Amino acid sequence: MIELPVDQVRRLVADARQDVQDFLGLAGTWTEQHLPAHAAAVTTALARALDLAPAP
Repeated sequence: MIELPVDQVRRLVADARQDVQDFLGLAGTWTEQHLPAHAAAVTTALARALDLAPAP
C-alpha cells in the first residue's frame, strides 16, 4: 500500500494530464509534417481517444 496526501495525488494527476496533453501537441506536429493531408483527422481522432481537446 502507498499512502499519499490528497494534494500530492491531485498534483500527480494534473501532471499526468499535462503530459498527455503535451503528447497530443507533439503528435499533432508530427502528423502535420508526415501526414499533412490527414493531420487534422488523425489529431482529432487521437484527441478523442485520449478524451482531450485537440491542441491549438
